[in-house]
Amino acid sequence: MIKVHILTTCSECNGESYLPIGEVADYQGRKYTKYHPCPRCEGTGESDRWISLMDFADLLVQTSCSHKHTSSHGGMHFDAGVVWDDIRVMCDDCGANLEEEVLMENSR
Repeated sequence: MIKVHILTTCSECNGESYLPIGEVADYQGRKYTKYHPCPRCEGTGESDRWISLMDFADLLVQTSCSHKHTSSHGGMHFDAGVVWDDIRVMCDDCGANLEEEVLMENSR
């Protein structure tokens, strides 16, 4: 099987580059959140990955698609007092997850 080496959003930090490690106090006693570079991507927000040639061809189609026809998938959830959602906006033409594309564009 032929594979292609690509650079993609880091799966551990979701492209954020830095992860919170805890709350600390500054010299005046004010508390703030301290961050540390992601151990997987070393603070770049990107990581490399090997994908098949077929998956690479799908990515090329998604980059040339205008994403005119979209739909939402998932829903809102309530569990033990915590509200969360797994809503994804997907392109009906090429199958691209449009929220991942927005995250990648915002991280640059």
